[in-house]
Amino acid sequence: MDFKFWLKVAFMIGSFGLVIYGMQQLRSSDFARDAQKDDSALSLLLGGETRPLNWCPAETKKVEILSEKGKVVKTLVSAADISSVCEIMIGSISEDVAQKSQFSRRLVATDAKGAAKTMEQVPNTPFFKVDDMPLSSTLLEKVLKRLEQP
Repeated sequence: MDFKFWLKVAFMIGSFGLVIYGMQQLRSSDFARDAQKDDSALSLLLGGETRPLNWCPAETKKVEILSEKGKVVKTLVSAADISSVCEIMIGSISEDVAQKSQFSRRLVATDAKGAAKTMEQVPNTPFFKVDDMPLSSTLLEKVLKRLEQP
């Protein structure tokens, strides 16, 4: 038997080993836990309950982050920072939570013409509201905490 034959056999055995390893990893509890997180890319890939939303006006020039008292904490003007708070992954929120919660202004996005759009948040939660549409976004909450730090 020649070298090509043994190379093919070795390749097939190696591939079979990788398939077995992949099946074990897909059945692991770590994989199941990561697949159910709202903010994981794996959840999005497998068809999780989150979906993308761009809530800012077209051609947004600045986004102001407000404190719970309504004072401007930080103004974002770079495209990367604006994108991180405007293009978000959202999930659902129950109607009871939306009705019982007190939303306060959290983000104000302004375009080149001066038109502003506001996003509200229930303090210290991942629950937001834009255009009277309640939503949840753990990723946006994390981004806001990161951007608020000096």
